[in-house]
Amino acid sequence: MKSINEKIAYLRGIIDGDTSLEEERIRFLFEQVMLVLEELAKDLESVVKIQEELEDYVQEIDFDLMHFEDDFYDGEEWEEDDSEMPVIEFECPQCAELLAFDGDFLLGQGVQITCPHCGAVVMETDDSDEFEELPRADWDEDLPDEE
Repeated sequence: MKSINEKIAYLRGIIDGDTSLEEERIRFLFEQVMLVLEELAKDLESVVKIQEELEDYVQEIDFDLMHFEDDFYDGEEWEEDDSEMPVIEFECPQCAELLAFDGDFLLGQGVQITCPHCGAVVMETDDSDEFEELPRADWDEDLPDEE
């Protein structure tokens, strides 16, 4: 079976190669054009049908995911609460500016914290999650003294 592009190229060849288009030749040409258009219409119908099936499938996945999220989060909307995240504040050793950042940021590997004011590296973690330098945070003062 010829592809649509091959059929169109065939029709283009008929038009370009025949300088005297008599009535019989024109009729043949229009019949061939109609066959190509019918095939295009069938292909388009098929694409539309597949697209509709995919839309239905994606909606089902979305619905299933919504139920999964409801079960996982016990029906509550999960939202990140910034008040629960520890904030670490310390003073830059170079310029003495007060710096603050999310404490969860320290959990990453290879983290480098620079002072936004002077550009000095004030803290850096290596790939093994150990800190090369730990600043004294405000919350350290609240800990009881060990005796």
